[in-house]
Amino acid sequence: MKNLLIVAAVAAAALSQASVTMATFADPSTNSSDFLFTFNSNNNTLSGSYTGSNLTLLTPGFTGGGSLSNVKFVMDPVSLTAVIPGMLYNLGAGSVKFYTSDINTPDFQIDFGGGLFLNPFNAGSSELTGDNVAFSGPNVPLELTDRQFSFSFANAVTSGGVTTYTGSFTSSATVVPEPASLIALGTGIAAFAARRRKA
Repeated sequence: MKNLLIVAAVAAAALSQASVTMATFADPSTNSSDFLFTFNSNNNTLSGSYTGSNLTLLTPGFTGGGSLSNVKFVMDPVSLTAVIPGMLYNLGAGSVKFYTSDINTPDFQIDFGGGLFLNPFNAGSSELTGDNVAFSGPNVPLELTDRQFSFSFANAVTSGGVTTYTGSFTSSATVVPEPASLIALGTGIAAFAARRRKA
């Protein structure tokens, strides 16, 4: 019986701690002129958009999984506060919207209350990460915790205090099991225990 309880505890822990990649894309740009993000050091803002036709958003964490083709995205200008001027910035609140047809009905939206923008000159890759993150969209599971996202930038081109980047993206979250899943687990364990007692 003790072994059964250990198995049940491990199974319950596994169900409650299922961290998954929600959505991700590889850099869709073919060259630095086809950029995704713009850092304006003159007014300390960071913005992003892509309206090309070759961005595929892989969505393993969405209900039904799969992918979305010909995705566009937009991040309106977000304010930056320098921690180390020219290198590290705190990010203001903002949102990123991924959409296939209508920006007002995004397939995947990320809202964030802050974050960090790392821009280490040419010493390494630049990166954007968010804090206080929320995910939404028609196929995004509702019960999520530990939501995270990041953009990794490449191909920096600077002119007149404005730097542009191409980039890739990933996001993840811990999926909280639905009550039905927990009930099914409990029912299965109870049935297994009943069979063991009869044996």
